[in-house]
Formats: sequence, structure tokens, C-alpha cells
Amino acid sequence: MVSTYLSYDLVVRDMKASLDRTASDAQVAREAAYYEENIGKVTSVDEFLDDYRLYSYAMKAYGLEDMTYATAFMKKVLESDLTVEDSYANKLTDDRYRNFATAFQFTAATKDAQSDAQETAVFDLYALAQLEETADIEEATDYYESVIDNISSAEELVGTNKLFGYILDAYGIDRTYYTDEHFIKVLTSDLDDENSYVNQLVATDEASDNDYNSAAFLALAQAFSFNTDGSLSGDSAQTDAQKEATISAYVAANSTYASEYTLEREQAYFESKIATITTVDEITEDERLFEYVKAAFQLDSDLLKSEFYNIVTSDLEDENNYAAINGGSAWTSVAAMFNFGEDGNVKAGMSAQGEDQLATTQSAYENHYDDADTEDLQTLLDYYSGAMADITSVDDLLDNSSIRAVLFKAFGIEEGEYTDAQLKKALTSDLTDPKSYANKTRDDRLINLASAFNFDSDGESEAPLLAQNEITITTMAKAYIINQVRYLEDAALETAQADAEAEAEYYQETILGITSASELLADRRLVDVVLIAKGFDPEEVTDDFLKQIFQSDLSDEKSFVNQQEDESWAELLSSFNFDGDGLLTRDAVGTVQQRGAVLETQNLYLHQVLEEDQGNSNAGVRLALYFERVAPTLTDAYDLLGDDALLETFRVAFGFTEDFSNMDIDMQAALVEKNLNLADMQDPEKVKKFLQRFTAMYDTENADYSSSALSILTGSSGGGISADLLLSIATLKS
Repeated sequence: MVSTYLSYDLVVRDMKASLDRTASDAQVAREAAYYEENIGKVTSVDEFLDDYRLYSYAMKAYGLEDMTYATAFMKKVLESDLTVEDSYANKLTDDRYRNFATAFQFTAATKDAQSDAQETAVFDLYALAQLEETADIEEATDYYESVIDNISSAEELVGTNKLFGYILDAYGIDRTYYTDEHFIKVLTSDLDDENSYVNQLVATDEASDNDYNSAAFLALAQAFSFNTDGSLSGDSAQTDAQKEATISAYVAANSTYASEYTLEREQAYFESKIATITTVDEITEDERLFEYVKAAFQLDSDLLKSEFYNIVTSDLEDENNYAAINGGSAWTSVAAMFNFGEDGNVKAGMSAQGEDQLATTQSAYENHYDDADTEDLQTLLDYYSGAMADITSVDDLLDNSSIRAVLFKAFGIEEGEYTDAQLKKALTSDLTDPKSYANKTRDDRLINLASAFNFDSDGESEAPLLAQNEITITTMAKAYIINQVRYLEDAALETAQADAEAEAEYYQETILGITSASELLADRRLVDVVLIAKGFDPEEVTDDFLKQIFQSDLSDEKSFVNQQEDESWAELLSSFNFDGDGLLTRDAVGTVQQRGAVLETQNLYLHQVLEEDQGNSNAGVRLALYFERVAPTLTDAYDLLGDDALLETFRVAFGFTEDFSNMDIDMQAALVEKNLNLADMQDPEKVKKFLQRFTAMYDTENADYSSSALSILTGSSGGGISADLLLSIATLKS
């Protein structure tokens, strides 16, 4: 007679070959093919339960074959919301039911025109566009400053296109509508002569109901120092003050928010000017200075010049001074920042601000210079988020001007650059199709815009295409936490639990934004969560190995992933919605069961059939195979005691009688913990050693193989309500 261990070892020494032989059985192959071909056609729980071949196949895979008849009970399990702690499946003490429910998704994924991750990506692009805006302004200004002093005539200025374009942009003039001759006449006008060209433009404008933009031309003329013949009236085309005014106008015209560049310029301007100030009026008459102090001291933007005058000329030694009475400490602190007498002049022997006062003012401005823009931006983004919640179609999106403004800036698109019809074609493009409209444009802006939304070919919102579906993400995160805290106690458990939850949260948030296998593999934190969740040691898995896994073709039996001894690698790969090129694809997304769950179900089915076949010859082999497969998932002794097959394996291995199960449950748990270190079950070598002991004891205890072990594994053959069903119902958690 062949020993139980030898029979077991013949199976496990090349488990892949053993499973392949099982899979090649004609009946097994037919059932696997039927399941794979038809599970994707199922759209409801009732359809699933009504197809006995599909339903029974899945039930057997998850070790629930003896409960196949209980369709009403299983319907409740499958309809459970696993995100709700007290849902039906979650209240059952037997984890097999929850695992079974997890393998299916009978609730349709929520349609969402833009996911939270996509919205965050848009906001990030918007912020980046703001930074690029500042960089562009600085670059353009650097060019302007480097060239303007080399200009020797009005004609040369107008003819230097890039330079003159900067100037026209500063003063809000569109060159398209005017000739070079016109600009030269403006620049060479004598501003003191009421009959000069530019002054006549102003007069004509004032006498007309039309707007001829004469104010902009007057500002342009005032910004330069040319003689009427176009030559320089001084050493350069502009004085320092004129250059500063032009730069200031350009920055204001091209900035949509206050940047650090703005901060640096305004602080430098204030510092240079405040030293020359002798009266309050000199501050209020200079718009930049007045705006500066209002921003620094958080004064109302509509504060009157006269009111500011009264504040800073208050006599702080008089407790009834204007600032104290009308604005309290907020206004008296402003008054203390200046050295003005009650007559509005700087006090004798002093400057408008001393060194400490200036430093305080500069610091205050730095803290508050962008308050208004920050508030406006937050209001805009809050509006965007709220409005997006109601967007259900491309038409809704394009009809909202505020959302369009955010999107166009984020993606670098000019209003009017594309028609709404073109934008709609881009937004409804299937980016996985190289021939889709967006891809054929080869315009990264349109491609990125399309990737930021979830619209079908009809322009209606659909569920986001994620690297993993929501159930898989949640399941992966939970498995990671369990595997990280397994067998730990007390302080070690508390610390590990907190760390694991933080990493799981990072995974759940970050995976939503992953769009390719390369992005996933570039983030080792994400990868490690996946590896640990699937029972692998990250330290033993190289980046090169992972790259080969994710480059594998799941449909090719000879691909790298399918050649691995452990089928968990294929299950890991198939849990992601990547195509052969590592890009997101809807082809990998199933209906009620995702690609990864289908593969896992098929693998579990093969294991069940293999174990069942071995059990027909030797029930001890079946017990050993089952123990080897399930033991690494145990978290405590009670998990073992709750599984009849595992309990039988333990009992036999350590020589306990069949009355062991009649003992107090806590006493049973104590004996399990005393004899078996469950942490050792994570080590394949220690599992093998334990099973050597079990098989030896099994052969000693069982002279024939018709023992109770076989009935434990196969379940009751009687009709009616099984004991397992009654137990499951009775043990619903309260």
C-alpha cells in the first residue's frame, strides 16, 4: 500500500503539472470553457442562479458544493452589500460565503462623468498651468528688458515684432486691426499738442458713441520717449519709470492670479517707493502703493483714500483718535506702521516707514498678497466639483462656461480653437482605439482632455475605467491589512495595524489614478501592497520579474506569467484592467465577474476537483492538499476550529481522539495554540513538515480509507436542509 505522504508528495512536487492534468480532463475542460464563455453574459443574480452549470461550477470552486440546492439562501448572499458591515454575507461566520459574494458584482458600477481621481488630476493641471503662466510672463519680460534699450527709433520698435507684441499685449491692443503706420504716428505724437495724432484719436473717441480704444493708444504714446520724427528724445526709448509701467501693465494683463513673481515685483516696488514718500497723498495717488498697503493690512479693497488718510494720520497718544474709534486695534496697528503727522506729512526727522515698520509691512504683504485670488480659486474649484456632480453628458459639460474655462486653462486650449462638435468627438473617443477621433488628432491636449472624463460613444456618462474595479481595490486593501497584522498581539499589533491601514488607504486612493502597468510598477508602495495582499514577500520579488509578469499575455499558455508554478501570479495580473501593452482597456472588464475573479474561480475549481479525485483514493491526501492550500490564510485557532477539514487534520496530526470536538471551544483553541504555531503555516517548508507528521499519523489511525475524514470533506448526502445551512443561519452574527 502506498503511504499517504507519498501519494500526497506525488501530487504537490509538481503542482502545476498536477493541475494541468486535471484541467485536461474532458469534462473539466468543458465546464471551464462553458463558464468562461457564459459568465460574461450574466447580468443579474437570477440569471446566474438559473444557469445551473455556471452556478454549480462557482459553488464548487468556493467549497460550497453541498449548498448548491439552497438558491434562496445564496441569493441573499450574492445580493449583500459587502461595504455594509451588517449585510447578510458579512454577518455569516463562515468566510466562504463572503468570499463567494466578493467574487461577483451584481450591482452595476456607478456612472460618473468624472471620478474624484480625474477631478484631482484636472485641478493639478490647472495649478500647473498657473505656474507655466508665471514662467511665460517672466520669460517674456526678461526678453523685453534685454531688448528695449537697444531700440533707436519708433520705426525700429514697430518692426521688432516680438518686442512690439509684448508692448501691445501690455496695453491691450490687437495688432490685427491696425497698420504699422498707425502705430508709428501714435508713438511720435506730441502729447502737448492737442492736434497731434493720438490726441485727435482721443478727441474723436470722446465725441463718438463708439469705442475706438483711444485710451490704450494714449497710454502707449505715454510709455515712450520719441521725437515727432521717430528718433529718440533721450538715451533710450523708455525711461525706467516707463519701462516699469509697461512691465506692470503686461503682468497685470497676462496674470490670472497673484504669483510669487508678482510678490517679488510688488515688494521691490514698494520698498523703492516708500523711501521717497513724504505725504499720505503720495501713497494713495499711486495705485500700486495703495493696493499694496490695503493687501498687506487686509483693509477693505474699496477703502476710500480719505479714510486711509484719517487712519494713518491718527494721533495714537490720544485714546479717542480716529483709528481707535472707527476701526479699533486693527486700524491703530495700521497707523503704527507709518510715521505721518496729523497734517499728512512725514514727521520731522523720520521717513514714512522705519526699517522695522517696512519689514513688518513686507511680511504682512507676503502673507496676504494672494488671499483674494486664493479665495476666488477655491470658490471656482468648489463650484466645479459641485457642478460636475450633476453632469451626465458631454452636452451638459460643454454648456457650462465656468467648467469650460477651468478645462481650457488646465489643458492649454484656447476658447474658439475647436468647435463644440470637435470637442464632443474628442470627449466621446475610445482612447484604447488608435483610430478614435482624439487619437487621430495626435493633439495631446485633446487626448488628455478625453482621458479626464468618462463618456460613452453617445456622449452619456459611464463608469470610470480603473486599473482595478472598486471591489477588487477594497478586497486587495483588506487582504493587505490582514496579512500585515496576522498573528501579532498587543503593541506590535496596534503599530502594525496603523501602518497597514495607512498603506492600504494610500493604495485605495492612488490606484484610482493609475492608467498603465508602467505607472503601477513605478510606484513600489502600490506594488508592495498588491504583493503582500496576494501572499508574496516583496523582498523576494524583483522589479525585472514584475516587469515580465505585467508584459505577459494571459491568453498565451507559454507566456511568462502562465509558466509560473504559482497560479497566483496570473490571478494578480488578471486583477488589473491592462491590455497586452500594459494600457487600460475595457476589454478586461467583465459584467458580474471581473477577469481576475473568473481566473481565480477557475483555479479554485481545479483545486477542488484535484483534491476530490485524490480523496476518492485516499481521503488523507485530500485533507493534506486542502490543509496546504487553506492553512496560510488562518488568522487564529478559532478559524481552524471552524473548518471541519482543518480541524480533522490537526486532530489526527497530534493524536487527539474523535471526542476532541466535544471539548469546550476555548479549551480546543488553547490546545491548537499549544501544539501548532499558526505563524509557521506561512512557511512552505514548515507546512510540509507538519503534513509529514499528519500523513504518518493518518496512516496509523486509518487502516482503510473509508473513515469519517471522507464524509467530512464530501459533506452529507442526505436531502432536505443540510446541517451546514442550518448552522450558517443559526450563527448569523447579531
